[in-house]
Amino acid sequence: MAYTISQVQDWNESLRSRRLKLVALFVGGTSGIGKHAAIRLANVVDQPTIYLVGRNAEAGARIVEELKAGNPNGSYCFIPADVSRLSDVDALCQQLQVREKSLDLLFLSAGALAFSKQVRLLEAAGKPRVISVLGGGREVSIEDDNLDLRKRFSFSASIGYPATMTSLAFEVLASQHPSISFIHEFPGVVATPILKKSMGGVLGTIVSLLLRPISISEQESGEWQVFLSTSPSFPAKGSAGPDAATERGIKITQASTGEVGGGFYILKYNGQDVTNKSLMAQLREKGFLDIVWKHTLDTFDRILA
Repeated sequence: MAYTISQVQDWNESLRSRRLKLVALFVGGTSGIGKHAAIRLANVVDQPTIYLVGRNAEAGARIVEELKAGNPNGSYCFIPADVSRLSDVDALCQQLQVREKSLDLLFLSAGALAFSKQVRLLEAAGKPRVISVLGGGREVSIEDDNLDLRKRFSFSASIGYPATMTSLAFEVLASQHPSISFIHEFPGVVATPILKKSMGGVLGTIVSLLLRPISISEQESGEWQVFLSTSPSFPAKGSAGPDAATERGIKITQASTGEVGGGFYILKYNGQDVTNKSLMAQLREKGFLDIVWKHTLDTFDRILA
């Protein structure tokens, strides 16, 4: 179901009495969606521990100070890393394992992270969740001999292939790790500075104005992200009971497989299930769960060799 912003705000405010502590890792948390998700989470959890990962140390330092000002009871740390480099990702994961015994939330709004390195920490948490902010609901048919788009490339494929492969990989992970909840999300049109940076000041401003009627603010996006990160509407496969989500109008959501509370959810930012059930069924029937998973592991092995 799609939730309203008032329902989301009500749930988020209730976290003050529900969650005393929470350990979260935000990859891409120095700007835009990840940044405002971290800020809002720090405001509604009494004693949060938040790690921010990004390349811009100056921006990271500013956000850490902002988090401290908003909630001095929390612990905040910026870790400089280029998540497009798997060697940096490996070092980051090792560093986190030294510092923490568990990880409640892995929030990916930039790049990718070697999930296997974080399994132990996630499974040690009470209700762990992994969120990828990318293209949930934008999945397309894919070709098994062109997963890296080196044979045939198009702009639409560069959007659809990563979305599809993320959803397939997360479905595999949800079956392998039933104590962890997985979400692949489409964040909507968020009014971040990215347009001005990518298109230039004048053109970016014009496009931003044209998109304003269908966009949401960074602050509102932060509300939605905290809800997706903490709501019982999206439980892990192994923890979905009949009364797991009955408070405050919250209902358990249907997973990508069609199973209610199935562990992996393809969502719009407002919590609406946007799974293309027929497409996902076709991809499963053609063996793409195994094909994409093997391709992913082979890619990591090749780069890290």
